Amino acid sequence: MNNILIISNRLGIGGAEKLLIELVTFAQKNNINPTVLILDSYDEEHYDRILKTQGVKVVRTRINNIKHFRAPAKMMRSAWWAVKLKYFAAKYYKSIHTIGLYNVDKVFDTVLHSHRFFWNVNNAVQFPKREYAYQQEIFGNPNDTIVSINKYQETELFSQYGNAIKAKMVLAKLFINDQD
Repeated sequence: MNNILIISNRLGIGGAEKLLIELVTFAQKNNINPTVLILDSYDEEHYDRILKTQGVKVVRTRINNIKHFRAPAKMMRSAWWAVKLKYFAAKYYKSIHTIGLYNVDKVFDTVLHSHRFFWNVNNAVQFPKREYAYQQEIFGNPNDTIVSINKYQETELFSQYGNAIKAKMVLAKLFINDQD
């Protein structure tokens, strides 16, 4: 099994979305099969076309706040993904990568897996009072890995969350490829 799941909330044009494309491209070049799960958005966006041409499966659904009573197929898909990620994620995926700590906050208790990577794509300056708004529990599992894309993020996290950080902290360079 060489499958990974990449979770995000959108595929429009932006930095986090570009990072997702870079991860997909890197995975495919290394014989890893990525699946992309987009939370709470059912609209086709800019990078959907690129992922389709790369042969990447994109799933759009909710895994929290499931409320599709008027759309039973969407409700069933949402329920299946919620159960799949909570109880069977290790069976389907070698690792799970969540783009943006804001998305980790949404799925932390639902996405259970021993190899979770949380990609930090923000800096504290983007938040009121220059403080991240994340629950400190997302940093408490030593099996998880927080991936920062610049040294400032790492410093800011340690400054704000300090001893609550038990997860592995790594710094990763952004990739550059020829995709727009």
